Amino acid sequence: MTAKKRNEELAYEKVKRAIMLRRILPGQRVTEEWVSEEIKMSRTPIRAAFKRLGNEGLLEIVPHRGAFVYNPSDKEIADVFHLRVVLESYAARLAVPIVTRENILEMEELLAEEKQAYEAKNFEEFMRVNALIHSYPARLSENKFLLQQVEMLNQWSDCYLILKDEFYAVPIEEVKSIPEHQHMVNAFRDGALNKVTVAVEAHLLSTLSDLSGKRSVFN
Repeated sequence: MTAKKRNEELAYEKVKRAIMLRRILPGQRVTEEWVSEEIKMSRTPIRAAFKRLGNEGLLEIVPHRGAFVYNPSDKEIADVFHLRVVLESYAARLAVPIVTRENILEMEELLAEEKQAYEAKNFEEFMRVNALIHSYPARLSENKFLLQQVEMLNQWSDCYLILKDEFYAVPIEEVKSIPEHQHMVNAFRDGALNKVTVAVEAHLLSTLSDLSGKRSVFN
């Protein structure tokens, strides 16, 4: 990796972590000059970092005004989660008849990795594993178009998670997603179609309610 790329990556990580830790809040303006002074770096790699964060949905670049931490509306978040309910429930219905014992074991491994990531406060790893759990039924369905949509919506949910959640403040016993994911896997193990779709919908709507209230414990 070149020095230029290293600086771009460092600037990206610094700004992203500041957003995650609520040092920069949704709606707040972020300037290249301020970040440059804070992390002792030229503005060129910071500009590249802003562009990358804009592509990820964490910053909103407004012409002639600058960069702002994205502040999604409750309606936008609701639209994404309601569509997730439809698509992930459909994926579950496709997956239940074909799920194997090996698939169940793989899902259990993902649950264990999810818990480990949370206990280690490894935010990026938690989101990666969380996305794999939610996309697993769509992968089993072998419907590439369904998988693409599920993954895209998960990426937007990750954005809301970073902007709205309180990752470092919530003790693990209050993290609802871990037992809710376990309920989903248990339903798959039982081969109970209705139980699976109910578990998926209940989990996503619970997370939506928490995010809309400005405090969630993960999706």
